[in-house]
Amino acid sequence: MSDTRRKALAHLGRVVGDVPSNLVSASKFFEPEESWTKKRAWWFDLPIKKVREKRAKNYYLLGAKDARKSRFVTLKVPKSVLSLHLKKKNFDTRYNKKVILHLAAYKENWLIDERGKGRVDFSPFELK
Repeated sequence: MSDTRRKALAHLGRVVGDVPSNLVSASKFFEPEESWTKKRAWWFDLPIKKVREKRAKNYYLLGAKDARKSRFVTLKVPKSVLSLHLKKKNFDTRYNKKVILHLAAYKENWLIDERGKGRVDFSPFELK
């Protein structure tokens, strides 16, 4: 388990309590020079199989706010929203196995997926 994921799971446990870890995706903070978008971002790969599972209602996305990974942006995304945008082909997918999200980590496009053609806004799902 990566350091980012371990710290993200500990953070999520403090914020919302127990959550199945297979429905949590964590990302380090990517600076523009290391980001696919060439802007500050978080990168998440969500297995489509997990998005479509009926057992749980939400998927949690946690993006480290800094290199120390001591604080996280926390998103509680209804799986129904992910499924809807997947069906509309708003997300970039790899071989129909993973949803690939590059969420903006800068003010002007805060939490908008800049990889998929749908430019889905994830900001309504941020837990504050």
